[in-house]
Amino acid sequence: MFLLSPDSLLEVVVDLSVTMMKYPLEIVHGHSRSELEDLLENSCDAFDKSVTLEQVSLGGWSNINIRGRSSGIEFVLKLPWSIEEYERNPYDQLYNLSLYFSRLDLTAPPIEVGWLSDSKKTPFILVEYVDGTTYSSITDASEDELLYLKESHLLLKKQKPPGIPNYESPLDYLTTNHAQVENHSWLPRASKQTSTLIDQYDSLLPQVKSLNEVIGYWSSEIMHGDLWAPNIVFHPERKVLFLDFEACAIGDSRYDLAYLLEVHVDRSTENIPTLIEDEDIDFVNSLRPLVLAYVIDWSLSRLLSMESGIVEPNLNSQKIHTMILGYAREKIVRLKFLLH
Repeated sequence: MFLLSPDSLLEVVVDLSVTMMKYPLEIVHGHSRSELEDLLENSCDAFDKSVTLEQVSLGGWSNINIRGRSSGIEFVLKLPWSIEEYERNPYDQLYNLSLYFSRLDLTAPPIEVGWLSDSKKTPFILVEYVDGTTYSSITDASEDELLYLKESHLLLKKQKPPGIPNYESPLDYLTTNHAQVENHSWLPRASKQTSTLIDQYDSLLPQVKSLNEVIGYWSSEIMHGDLWAPNIVFHPERKVLFLDFEACAIGDSRYDLAYLLEVHVDRSTENIPTLIEDEDIDFVNSLRPLVLAYVIDWSLSRLLSMESGIVEPNLNSQKIHTMILGYAREKIVRLKFLLH
């Protein structure tokens, strides 16, 4: 049995969406900004004029996001977090999903996907930049905006895009995501701090698995998979757009609501009653440990990758490593609180 009331614990919370810095773009994947502009101009069919990239990143953890302009087009350039060489373009699926959902006005249209003409063939994707409003917490949105969000999420969950992962149950989702830590090549050489967190998390996993076995099944609906406030854009004409569909999968759309609640400090369902039907509250709450397991596994996997040296230097500073350690630690404390 786990408690769902607001925490009475005194926690130091590290909110990655708030503390992620917009770092200066000096060298990115080994290229200066001007070199990157030339590479992009030479690698893209969409541009017939020079490319201009902004001097500061847009932030973000899963990609290096850079705003740019060319040929009257405003765009976001996404480059991978890893410096490893890729046999296949990791953005192909994101391009296809962005194209699919943009036709429904659920996301920004993609422009192009491809490889930079550098020695490593760095993969990239370009998506249209859409100016709108994002919030650090979804509780800052107005009632009308929450209604628009609900409408867009209802439309999203009815879709059947091809080629996305299909998780048959919450337990399937849990074990698949945890495998990225269990099978990480750097796991035997993890730092003492990261190893300690992994041990703490492993001690809680049996309870998390038991809870998800009790849930047993879910609706086989589309879920965004990473639906937190920075990935929701409130637009005056398009109402609501979703960003970053890399984690989109067949699962249960109510997982998105649990995710939206749990990844921030203010976790009460009472603050966003518009989004959750009364009959779904218990189920949404039952998915909270699964959400925490997902973000903990992501954090631990990223820490291992940072320590192994495969993370692009802009996302691999000591400060960021310390921030992710703190984030993982706080989420483990939160998970323990829910389980007890």
